[in-house]
Amino acid sequence: MEFSKIPADAYGVYGIWFRRRCIYIGKAKSQPIAKRLEQHWNGTHNPDLADWISAKGPLLNVSYAITHKQAIDNFERRHIKRFQPLTNKKDL
Repeated sequence: MEFSKIPADAYGVYGIWFRRRCIYIGKAKSQPIAKRLEQHWNGTHNPDLADWISAKGPLLNVSYAITHKQAIDNFERRHIKRFQPLTNKKDL
């Protein structure tokens, strides 16, 4: 997956999608979005997401929203509630 088009200094919330289904919503608060996504592709701690990346990696799409660091947590929670991603933990 190519993340070089994401601005190097972009922090915020991102989504990983397969077709029109949300697979994962995450946040990049302490490191840029592109770096956080590269970590997922190189060995995520989430086994369900790892399975999706392994099986469908090139077919997955990524969206992101750049936000102020103070708003990232709330933004992530709202998007998890809205899109109900398949691989996010249910306790958020």
